[in-house]
Amino acid sequence: MFYTKYRPQKFSEISQPNDVATALANQVRSKKVSHAYLFIGPRGVGKTTTARILAKALNCENLSKTGDPCDKCDACEAIKLGNFLDLIEIDAASNRGIDDIRDLKDKIRLAPSLGKQKVYIIDEVHMLTTEAFNALLKTLEEPPAHATFILCTTEEHKVPDTIKSRCQVFKFKRATVEQIVTKLTEICAKEKIKAKIKKEDLEKIARASLGGFRDAETLLQQVVEGELDIDSFVGVNSTQEFVTFVDSIFMKNTSAAIRQVNKLYEDGIDLHTWSLELLKYLRDLLFISADAHEGLVDVSNDVLADMKVQAAKLNSQKVVEMIEAFSKATNEIKLSSIAQLPLELAIVTLCEGGGLHEAPVKAGEPAGSAGGGGKTGGNKSGQTGGNDAGMVRISSSTLKISKTAKETKKSKSKLSVKFEDIQSAWQDVLKGVINHNHGVQALLKATKPIEISGSSLVIEVFYKFHKERLESVRNRQIVEDVLSEIFGEPISLQLKLSSERPQPKSKYETGELTDMNIKVASDISSSDSILDVFDGNLPL
Repeated sequence: MFYTKYRPQKFSEISQPNDVATALANQVRSKKVSHAYLFIGPRGVGKTTTARILAKALNCENLSKTGDPCDKCDACEAIKLGNFLDLIEIDAASNRGIDDIRDLKDKIRLAPSLGKQKVYIIDEVHMLTTEAFNALLKTLEEPPAHATFILCTTEEHKVPDTIKSRCQVFKFKRATVEQIVTKLTEICAKEKIKAKIKKEDLEKIARASLGGFRDAETLLQQVVEGELDIDSFVGVNSTQEFVTFVDSIFMKNTSAAIRQVNKLYEDGIDLHTWSLELLKYLRDLLFISADAHEGLVDVSNDVLADMKVQAAKLNSQKVVEMIEAFSKATNEIKLSSIAQLPLELAIVTLCEGGGLHEAPVKAGEPAGSAGGGGKTGGNKSGQTGGNDAGMVRISSSTLKISKTAKETKKSKSKLSVKFEDIQSAWQDVLKGVINHNHGVQALLKATKPIEISGSSLVIEVFYKFHKERLESVRNRQIVEDVLSEIFGEPISLQLKLSSERPQPKSKYETGELTDMNIKVASDISSSDSILDVFDGNLPL
């Protein structure tokens, strides 16, 4: 593997900014080494590698004047091969209990077998239990002179302050794209594969690794040895794809943006990872639009030029709106059984101008007048609510309510139908809704009627984005019309968001699945179906 073959063996070989390496080398050289260290940083940035180099330096027989290990003596060779008896590496994820730490305490009193110093590297130390941390604390307070502890973690907040206070803390930064590309270029030269891969491909790998050398080197090997297409294998989208996507949002081209998301899904791209990359792109765009990108935006000059062109078309407020909408969508992707849906909702929200939170259309009022001051004439200057170009168009037929239902609704304040009757006929309601809109029926299947309140049927909804879609004027009207038709009297819909996950209990549920959201996934599985949910007529 490239990441083991080209792992640094000396402080001077570490590709990171040399702050940590220089400080440790100086301590070794001046013989002012601490008894305990805590290395903090994301995965793959060199924490364990640096810990092993420090172990080498503490046991090296021919230490250089700069504090670097010679990498040739018996101790250095043994550590490199992983068979040095006085270097004990512990994986806290699988040795996290108090018994494991007690065993360590018993053995630490023994003098080194071969080297000068016993070194304990505890990886992912944050995984230790509270009891184990307490036991380790006692050892850190009174360590034997021949022992050095090096604790490594990716989650600083899970390490108790009492442990931190007894260690020298070093924080490892993510590598920049430029640093990773430099390292990958060196590997390509040594492997004689430089001609096989372009610099722009190395940059894509570097960005996909999120600042981790190990991930970058692993991806490079997989791409080169498999002769695979980098875009499809790495899952990194070119900046141009983000430019196109953001332009679609800016131009209110809802259909194009939704289809781009679904194309990514069909191509096997992980939408959560993609949305994180999108947020990073939007963050960089925000810095550029605010002229605060110097030293904060880590992209090539060509990419920076493209982003400046796009930033000139957008104001900072619009970028902020996009970040807020897609941040919410990113958090909901892993909770949704339809991975595309949160992103699609964010797209519609942004492209409609007022999105899901705009004022509802009043019954009998033309759809184009929503938010436009109640007038159907031309817009006033500065008003956007009456602009049909950015809104989902609602056909008049879907808003049609029977005359009888309207008149009865005015004269009744309490329903004559019993809640038990609605429960028994719930499957008929679902069948009636599917005749009007397949997508609305799919959303309704993930709900549960719970009671009658006045002239309303209260329905429990388990997911916020389901509730938002069912509350839209068109979708609510479809359900209310079907209810009124089946039970012979007007029934309004009241939606209540549940704080619990759905658990099928009643006879009106199928009982075939334990997660109602899976039912929705079986009915909405393509871009065509999602267009149904969004009224089937999205603006271009």
